[in-house]
Order: sequence, then C-alpha cells, then structure tokens
Amino acid sequence: MTDAAPAPRRIVTLHVPSGKPVVRLPLVPAAACAAVALALFPRVTALAALAALLRRMSLSVDGATPAVAPAVD
Repeated sequence: MTDAAPAPRRIVTLHVPSGKPVVRLPLVPAAACAAVALALFPRVTALAALAALLRRMSLSVDGATPAVAPAVD
C-alpha cells in the first residue's frame, strides 16, 4: 500500500492596490474565518467586503496545483 501524497499548501493573500500583501493565511483557516464571520456578523462582514472593494483591494490564492495521478489498469 502506498502513502498518499501530501496535499498542496494553498495561501490566501489580501493585497492593497499597490500590490503589498496585508494578510496571508492558509486556505482552510481563511475559509473558516470567513464562514464564522458571515454566520455571526453578516452585516459587519458585508460592510468590510464593500470597504475592501471601494479601496480596490485584491485577493489571491497561491499554491501548487495537485498533480494528476496516473491511471490504474
């Protein structure tokens, strides 16, 4: 039995308009924080998202794409 390949580590980065990173988080904790914020504070989360849009901030997900496993005959 072979060991499973490690999952690629993806990083979510929030950038200001100049390109400087403001926040860098791994994907799973970033998604968990967003889900909790939406569930507990939907209006505050919506206002924060609008403020980020008005400031022209950007979001990027960096990390390697998973390799395709070879077909098993």
